[in-house]
Amino acid sequence: MTSSLRKKEALTAWLFITPYLIGFTLFHFLPVLLSAVLSLTDMRYISMIDKTHLIGLGNYIEMSRDPEFWNAFRNSIVYSVCFVPFVMAAGLLLAVLVNQKIHFRNGIRAMIFMPYVSNMVAIAIVWSILLDPVDGIVNQTLRALGVTNAPMWLMGSKTALYSVVMIAVWREVGLQFVTYLAALQEVPTELKEAAQIDGAGRFQQFIYVTLPLIRNTTFLLTITYIITSLKNFTIIQVLTAGGPGNSTTVLPLNIVDTAFASARMGYASAQAMVMFILVMGVTIVQWVGKNRSEIY
Repeated sequence: MTSSLRKKEALTAWLFITPYLIGFTLFHFLPVLLSAVLSLTDMRYISMIDKTHLIGLGNYIEMSRDPEFWNAFRNSIVYSVCFVPFVMAAGLLLAVLVNQKIHFRNGIRAMIFMPYVSNMVAIAIVWSILLDPVDGIVNQTLRALGVTNAPMWLMGSKTALYSVVMIAVWREVGLQFVTYLAALQEVPTELKEAAQIDGAGRFQQFIYVTLPLIRNTTFLLTITYIITSLKNFTIIQVLTAGGPGNSTTVLPLNIVDTAFASARMGYASAQAMVMFILVMGVTIVQWVGKNRSEIY
């Protein structure tokens, strides 16, 4: 009876996961394999398949000498380094504040989470109006306060990428906030009370009790948002389209431009494989670090 029950449970489990496995194979695994093969060819988007030639590592060698690729690579790293710490710190701070006994807490939760579920194009239009260097309300306020050289924000080559990061943090912090808030509410109050009896203040309770207990949540969010930041196509496309100049061109934008504007599918696939290896490398490093540390 036990063996028969286990077989039925295994069959039920496979029935549940089979639709996901089919979707994953068709839309994730096979495209990655195809991209790996195309990265070794000179395939062009507008040419016939019979005119495609195998060129080995030619695309990767060209990539190592391509200033546009390295500019996009650098912008992706800068975006990720700025975005991930700020969105996680902001999400945790808001969760800690809202987790207190305050009035209108449910309404505050909704307002913080609302940008995350809002339409990206609408958000881009609103922020473009707010940050307009001439007529935007932000610069008008700064001039009223006595600032003579107000930032160019999305229009300046030195400020555009950081402006996009600021907008992205504002939009994405809602998910961080909700996830951290759920984790904080699962922290046992008995442990905090025990620490308080031992003489720990609120800050010490947070550092030595709360943070270790939400470490798994932090690990999950860190991996998720590093991957998200490296795949940041939509927000930059709708806000700046990679400009001004190439100051906000990141790897996903450069890949799309190479594949469809320049019609070089093979070279674009090689860049996509580099981004895939980068994401996988970051994930593996964090996973190894997680397994070597104590998780509560």
